[in-house]
Amino acid sequence: AITRPEMDRTGARDGHRVSLIIAGHNEADSIERCVRSLHEQSRPPDEIIVISDGSTDAMPTVIRDLQRKGLIDQAHSTHLRAGKAAAMNLASRWVTGDIVINVDCDCSFHRHAIRNIIAPFDDPAIGAVSGNILVRNETASLIATFQAIEYLITLSLSKQAQALFGQVTCVSGAFSAFRRTALEQVNGVDAGSGEDFDLTLRLRKAGWRIGFSPRAVCYTDVPVSVRALVKQRFRWERDALRLRYRKHGDLMNPLSRNFSLREAFHEIEFVIFHVIAAAALPFYLLWLFLTYGNMAMLVLVIVQLLSMALDYLVFALAARATPDKTVTGLLPFALVFGAFQGFFMRFVRLAAYMDEWLFNSSARDTYVPEKVQILRRW
Repeated sequence: AITRPEMDRTGARDGHRVSLIIAGHNEADSIERCVRSLHEQSRPPDEIIVISDGSTDAMPTVIRDLQRKGLIDQAHSTHLRAGKAAAMNLASRWVTGDIVINVDCDCSFHRHAIRNIIAPFDDPAIGAVSGNILVRNETASLIATFQAIEYLITLSLSKQAQALFGQVTCVSGAFSAFRRTALEQVNGVDAGSGEDFDLTLRLRKAGWRIGFSPRAVCYTDVPVSVRALVKQRFRWERDALRLRYRKHGDLMNPLSRNFSLREAFHEIEFVIFHVIAAAALPFYLLWLFLTYGNMAMLVLVIVQLLSMALDYLVFALAARATPDKTVTGLLPFALVFGAFQGFFMRFVRLAAYMDEWLFNSSARDTYVPEKVQILRRW
């Protein structure tokens, strides 16, 4: 059996004790691979706590076996599923580190990921740090390939730009680190979907800065079919709208004590470049065809060709800013990524926004158990 290496000495060198939480539901097939990859880190965590959240597969047995082998410190199982947020709060009872890392069971990591994600905590103003999420299964389908490009541009490059201005607004749910005192100040994670974004906003409200570590690389699998992608993005976009303008609408209210120009700027930016941009697309297309008739398709093609140069430039910047990702295989697809993002994904976002605004559909999302949704205030 593989025994757990002594890790306290590593923590003493960087001044932190790192507790790592893995919460999962029915992850018997992936949890051991994830745990073993963490032991290959150049800076391993000082303790690993695994929660089986109401799993009906062999996950409880697997994590108990991992504990017996010395690969994890604590293994806990609940009989009823309560959702990832509740599982994280449960695990937080037993953490002993000053830094708490959250990872998903199905992820793998660059060898220096943990070392890099805890480095920003040398700044006492930092309350949380997001890891850099890259796509592992980019060759599985065309949809997965487009998402690999999307993650490079809209997650990796964009968050690096946001970090320059102190505007990182969402830590990654797949790989993120938190100062323990910051988590305790905001009373942990609120139950419900979109917990990563919600927790980030609550930390920002409490005065903490959010960091991003581009070299803290985590690899994950993305949906490989159109149906699975649309289902995922509907959940993401509905949660974004609900959390921004229902639960945290006070960020835009000048009469609220939580109001600040910086937060209001970000919320207004989201309205303009995400909500309004998505809503304007069908009206733009209608105007285009009414105005130019048979020439409308030619106009669209010309505009798309002109945008390709800009798309390629942005892709090149993203690739340069993410040296841990090999992008050669993505180059041909970067030419048409703009059409995928500008038309298909924009219509998906529009449909999700309308679904949430008109029908409050996030309240019926099955991502978290029904009993949790019933108790949710927002």
